[in-house]
This record gives sequence, C-alpha cells and structure tokens, in this order.
Amino acid sequence: MSCVDEKDRPHYEELLHLLSPVDGWVRRIDPDHADRPQEPPPGSPMRTDDARTHPYELSHAAWHSLSHAVDHLNCLLALLRDAHMIHMYAPYSLVRSALENASAAVWMLQPGSRPERVTRRLRFAAEDIRSSEQVKQVMGAIGPHSKQERISQVRDIAERARVEAKAALLPVGYGEIVKAAGSALGGDTAILVSWRLCSGMTHGDFWTTLSGATERVELPGAAPELGTFKITANIQTLMYVTSFAAHMTGLVLQSRFVI
Repeated sequence: MSCVDEKDRPHYEELLHLLSPVDGWVRRIDPDHADRPQEPPPGSPMRTDDARTHPYELSHAAWHSLSHAVDHLNCLLALLRDAHMIHMYAPYSLVRSALENASAAVWMLQPGSRPERVTRRLRFAAEDIRSSEQVKQVMGAIGPHSKQERISQVRDIAERARVEAKAALLPVGYGEIVKAAGSALGGDTAILVSWRLCSGMTHGDFWTTLSGATERVELPGAAPELGTFKITANIQTLMYVTSFAAHMTGLVLQSRFVI
C-alpha cells in the first residue's frame, strides 16, 4: 500500500474526480430508488428488442452488466477515498471487472441495427450457458434442462427473430467485447491495452510489474545478474486505466445509450 506524495497527488485527485459520479450511479442501481430505469415503454426500440430476445431480454442483460460495473467502481472508491488505501495490485482487478461489464452493456446496446443487437444478446446468453454448464459438470450436478436443450432454445429464439442462428451461437470473449465497445469512446486500442494490463495484474503476470504499471526502486545487495526491488503503486497508471472503466460505465448511465 502506498501513501500519496506531492508527485502523485494530481493523479490521485484526478482518480477521485473520475470516480465522483459513482455515488450517484450506486443510487441508480438501487432497486428502491426513484431514478432506477423502469421497463422500456411499449413501442420503444428496447421493448421490441426485449420481445425478440425473451427470455433473455436485452435490457435485463445490459442492466445486469452495468450493476456489476458500478458495484466494482464503488468498491474502488471506498478503498481510495474512504479507507485511504492504495494497493499495488488489487485495484486493477476491480477496474478490470468494471471495464468488462460496462463494455458488455455497451457492446450489446451499441449496434444501430436490431438484428445485430439481437445477435449479440443471444451470443452473450449462449456463452453464459456454456460457462454454467462447465460448472455443473465439475460439480456433477444435473439441472432441469441439458446443455443441448438450453442451446437449442437460443437457436430457436434466433430463428424466430430472423437472425442467423449460427452467428447467434458464436462464442464471444471479453477481448472482442472490450475492443468493440472501445470504439464508442474513440480509443479501442488504448482501451484494449488497458484491459490487458488489468487482466495481467489480476493474474499476477510478471510483465505487468516489469512494464511500468508499478513503481520500482532497485535496492542494493542483490546477487550478480539479479535485482531486488521495492515495488509500490503507480497511481498515474491506475488513474489511466480507471478513466476507461469510468467513462465506459458513464456512457450508458449518462444516457448516451438508453435502457
């Protein structure tokens, strides 16, 4: 954990500024709050999207992803502002989760054509089915419906919605999702690199520490051809990656896309 020195204070203050809307976002996802979005009105594009994707409603999936994004950003804000704690690695796991989930919401809502929105929602549903079935297999659990039955349901929904069933069942990963959503912010490459950095931090990859994502000071006394380093948090890098997660979340919640 690091303290904020004068060199890092501007980055720390910018970090808190980026997270300043989060308190309001938390109220938005509160099921009892008046500002929480209601069911899409009859005749609206989203209401029709929901009807085409039922029981995998597009609006429900987007809101579910956004709720995860906001919750992780709220945890990060609690650490930085309320607990005054700046960890070396852990914040990147929170940023990664926020960025992935906000990107998923944008990715599903982003296309201008209904067939593409429906296709993306169904791809997301099929991927969720595959993941849950893997867990069931590990546990030796048997659900009320088989994997094939669940996937067949998604295929039937695609056919009724008149979208290509094969496309609706294509696997999708967060690399594709984050890159596509990043184009909405005009920086898909930078956002993708930031996501890779956060993922590497989450996995404990050595390259993230060596790349400058942390502050390193070499200490004397190491054996020949080896190095000993004091490692502390790099607040500027954390601010940089957090900016993408916060802006991606705000893209939906500040009505760039409407649920």
